[in-house]
Amino acid sequence: MTNLLIRLFIRNPEDTQSSGARYAYGRLAGAAGLCSNLLLFLAKLLVGLLSSSMAILADAFNNLSDAGSSIVTLVGFKLSSAPPDKEHPFGHGRMEYLTAMAVAVLIMLAGVELAKSSVDKILHPTQTSFSLLTAGILAAAIAVKLWMAMFYRAIGRRIDSEALRAAAADSRNDVICTGVVLVSSLVGLFTGWEIDGFVGAAVALFVIWSGFSVLKDTVSPLLGQAPDPAMVEGIRKTVLAHEGIIGIHDLMVHNYGPGRCVISLHAEVSSREDMLQSHDLIDRIEKEIAGQYNAMVCIHMDPVETDDPKVEALLELTREIVQGIDPSLNLHDFRVVFGKTHTNLIFDLVVPFGYKGSEGICGEIQHGLWEKDPTLFVVATVEHSYT
Repeated sequence: MTNLLIRLFIRNPEDTQSSGARYAYGRLAGAAGLCSNLLLFLAKLLVGLLSSSMAILADAFNNLSDAGSSIVTLVGFKLSSAPPDKEHPFGHGRMEYLTAMAVAVLIMLAGVELAKSSVDKILHPTQTSFSLLTAGILAAAIAVKLWMAMFYRAIGRRIDSEALRAAAADSRNDVICTGVVLVSSLVGLFTGWEIDGFVGAAVALFVIWSGFSVLKDTVSPLLGQAPDPAMVEGIRKTVLAHEGIIGIHDLMVHNYGPGRCVISLHAEVSSREDMLQSHDLIDRIEKEIAGQYNAMVCIHMDPVETDDPKVEALLELTREIVQGIDPSLNLHDFRVVFGKTHTNLIFDLVVPFGYKGSEGICGEIQHGLWEKDPTLFVVATVEHSYT
């Protein structure tokens, strides 16, 4: 069914990253969700009124809030597809994250309203009636929501959309909620136990928790979370695969929305090579990475000394001391200034986030070097990795 809808309504299914393609997929998902949720709301509203079941009525209005979420999704994809402008030169892709946040808030609001209604039903219990027709409608609703969860998840994976992942989680929650409501109604029918309000309260807590989980996952990229390790490793391998690149460091990935990122890094090249040739190599690598990740790429070229035995020996000595202190430490941009009375070893030292010995680490390295040669002095800049 999902593939059929994609073939019918998506002009170029293979394109999943351009802003126009993402909007087309988002529009399809939003429209399908809006129609399905409105139909489910009307069906459950009718059943809830006929049976006087607060759990079913609450579930119906949960579907109405889902219809609102579908409208938010439609608007969000429309806004995120807008081209870059003077005020937003990197585009409007982060609107998808804001859309997912709005969906998460709506999920939590639906849970709060459901909790209030359920508590009222517990405090003021009323008789509920249930029929096989009601059971059939709830079962059909479960089937529809199960398909919607798979539909949203499939498209969300295809275009890497947090908003559609949030919608998939919401639909999954609805399957659980409606299933619990159906079970509680059957229990009431066959045993006479009035557990409608208690079941509604349990469902409400689950819905609130789910909304909070979606909100937490959505806020993270807006705050600037670390890039996907697989992406980092892919960039690293691509750069180092080129002859003439000695090493890379200071890799950063700035996320401006799905399919919109800026990648920057430092690439080390031999200072003995022709700078024009090295610059041409860097340009070619930038274009290659830009094509692979649909990103803007900026590579800073770092010339390093590779043919001086003294510098190489000092680099190996310093690296050995650093690794002996902690294998998680790393260094780059190593250079040496030789003087008449002492020698300065200048480098950047990369430490993990939360490293407890950051303040005294340079002193430890200094003492390690003095044990080998008292004329060696450390001039290090301590920094964190952004990947």
